[in-house]
Formats: sequence, structure tokens, C-alpha cells
Amino acid sequence: MEIKLFGKNLFSFSKKEAYFAPAYNQVKDSKYLIDFIADTGGLSGSWGELDTTFMQIPNGVIASSGTNTLSNTITLAKSTPKSEIKEEDKLTPKGVFNLKLLNDESFVLKTDPTYVEEQLNTFKDKLSLIKSEEYDMARGTREIASIVSRMENRKKYPDFKDFYEEYPYTTTGKIEDLVKAHSYLKLGQVAQFVADMPKDAVETMKNYNKNTDKLCGKQAVFYIIADKKDFEKSNKRRDPILLAQSPFGHFWQILGAWDKEMMFLGEL
Repeated sequence: MEIKLFGKNLFSFSKKEAYFAPAYNQVKDSKYLIDFIADTGGLSGSWGELDTTFMQIPNGVIASSGTNTLSNTITLAKSTPKSEIKEEDKLTPKGVFNLKLLNDESFVLKTDPTYVEEQLNTFKDKLSLIKSEEYDMARGTREIASIVSRMENRKKYPDFKDFYEEYPYTTTGKIEDLVKAHSYLKLGQVAQFVADMPKDAVETMKNYNKNTDKLCGKQAVFYIIADKKDFEKSNKRRDPILLAQSPFGHFWQILGAWDKEMMFLGEL
């Protein structure tokens, strides 16, 4: 009996394809893009705090809990206490957005077909170097699957260029620098803010999801940057920056920021 996988005889797979198959299936089965922060172990100890309570989890990945390796909050190593910043002296997320502090003006998305194909081949080759006794194999294959799937998406970038170029790019490094410099700010997932979002923000997310679905059949992964206090139950309007993880690589797009436009559910 002939057994096929992805249209190929199972026993004709190369070593790198055999390594990639489980990760490929995970990408294929999930309705979301791989979250390159939460799902691939991509958290840095220098991140400050990052809320992963409301993670979008593809099949086979354990959600955050008190015992899981992805804890609800990742904190910086303890340092010398600093005097608390007065509310009136804080730079708000909307202020960060207006000042374009997150915008990476030098960012260039490389879409040359030769470059994209070289990257695809390189990352597939890397799978053959992963050994479970030397490396967290599940994490490693998911991380590479994330890159490979996004590089495949990049081949189709010219067809979607007009939409995605509406939004400026930023990087994990620039986000990290921001939350270090303004320690009262925090990066977290968007789910707990959705109820408060104004119509404009909802339409922005819907359009980003619509185009990402057309591109690769997946839903986008959204995060927000907000004051740490806004991640708790709030008796006032919250003030977030909305980010989306790009479907073309491990970087981000800045979708908008709202403050007075945010809904306050207690006033409805």
C-alpha cells in the first residue's frame, strides 16, 4: 500500500522534509498564524512584562498556566527601585504613537524572489540540524515553521502590497526598548481589550484579518501596548496601541492607537 503525505510517497521524503512534516501540520491545522512570541518560546528575559493569558493557541500547544513554561507574566530581573512616575509625567501609548517612537523608518521588506527562495531552503536545511537531545525540538521546529510559512507568504507580497503598505513597521527590538524606557507600559494580547475598542479599531482588525486570510488562509495575531494598570479591571477609558504580527516575517505592523475614542462600558 502506498502512503502519501502532501501528495508525496511517505518514504520518498528527505530528512529535512521528514523533520518539517509535524511542524507543517501544526501550521496547516491552526486557523491562526504562528505567534512568534508566545508559540515559539520567543520571550526574552529582558522584555519586562508580557501578558500571555489570552494567547491564540494552535492545536497541540499548551495555554499559559501556573505550571507551564509560558507563565502569565514574564518579569525583568529585580533592579534598584525607582521613584514612581507621576501620572501627568507619563508618556501615554497614544503619545508614543503620535511621536512615531515605534516606527522603524529604515525597515525594508526584502521580496526579491531569489532572496526569498534562498531563505526558504536555508531554514528547511536547518531542521536536519535539530536533535531532540540538544535542543527543544518542538519549539525549534515551530519557530522554523513560522519563518518558512511567512516566507511562503512573502512570495505573494506583490498582490497584497497596497494593503500592507498602509501600516508602518516596527520590530521586537524597538518594542523591547520602549517598555524598558517606559517601565509602566506593557505588551500583551488584545483579547481583553476588544470589548472596549471603538468601531474604527474593530474595522482595522477586520480588514487586516480579511487580507491575511486571502493571503494564506489564516487569522492574524494581534497585540497591544498599554499602561500596566489597563490590563487590570479599569474604571476609566483605556489607552492602547494596536499591533499585528506580520504574515511576512518576525516583525510587526502598527495599526493605530486610541484614547478618547475608546468605549467605556460603564457608560453604555
